[in-house]
This record gives sequence, C-alpha cells and structure tokens, in this order.
Amino acid sequence: MSEESEQVVALDRSNELAPRVALFYSMMERVRGNLIRRVETLSDRTIDYTPEPKMIESIGTLLLHIAAIEYSWIFEDIGGQEMEYEKWKYGFSVREGIDQIEGKDIEFYLSKLREVRQEVSAFLKTFEDKDLDSIIEVDGEKVSVEWILFHLIEHEAMHIGQVSFLLRLGSAHKAQKTE
Repeated sequence: MSEESEQVVALDRSNELAPRVALFYSMMERVRGNLIRRVETLSDRTIDYTPEPKMIESIGTLLLHIAAIEYSWIFEDIGGQEMEYEKWKYGFSVREGIDQIEGKDIEFYLSKLREVRQEVSAFLKTFEDKDLDSIIEVDGEKVSVEWILFHLIEHEAMHIGQVSFLLRLGSAHKAQKTE
C-alpha cells in the first residue's frame, strides 16, 4: 500500500476549542458521524418503525432523545437553563407515556441534531480546559463537566447500537411479511 493511498483515522482537534475540550468535542463529532451515516438515507417508514410503540422507541424518537439529552446535560445541567418541556417531550415519548412522532422525514430529525450540536459547539468555545474539572450536582450526584462530555459520547454510542438493532429487526419484520 502506498503512502498516498493510506487513510489515517484520527480525531480532528483543529477547531477553536481549548485542547482538552477539543478532544471531547472531536469524539462527540466522531460518534455523531457514525450515527448520521446509519440513518441519513432511511425512509419515513423505517424511521417510524418500532415493534412495540408503547415500550420501544422508534429510530425517530431515539434521534430526538439523543438531541434532547445532549441539550439537557449541556444547557440545563452545566448552563443552568431550564429545558422547554414542550420542545423536547417527544424525545422522551415512551417514558412520558405519549405517542411517538410519526410521519417526519429524516431531515426533520437531522436538523434537530444539527441545531443542538451547533449550540453546544458555540457554548464549548467559551470553555477553558480547567472548566472540565468543575463539579456540578445533577439529580443528587456530583459529576465533573468532563464526565458529562464523556457520558454524552457513551450515551449516543449506546443508542447507535439500539438504532442498528431496530434496523435489523425492521428488516426481519419486512421479510416475514413478504414470505
């Protein structure tokens, strides 16, 4: 393999963030890219698929959930802003006992993810590396800002697995219907 054809996979820290903050942000971006590649071409029907609407989130609901959780941890818990329930309730449909959103195209969900990530990027540009060591209390537990960023990466990665499982399950469901 020639040097020209070798592709190096590395985290991109070439942005306007402090070095440690940039490392976490680049990991968040890497995970988000993995998520988007899995869902960006899905049909509305696939996005809405769930084997049990009252108990299992659809892919669309999971995408809203990922955006809502990122917003909550960054702006509610770190930033001290109150989260608008009406704006984000569909990210928690199953837990809240409300119907999941249906009939939206993938761009609807991707725009929510992009909107939150742009706000997060702007917010993190105000951080210095030492801010990652700040301790805040969340639901009676003391956590560092660094842990919150780690948790957001972990949270999204776990939901990518759930999205992948739903895609496989949906394919199996379609195959059974055609047999």
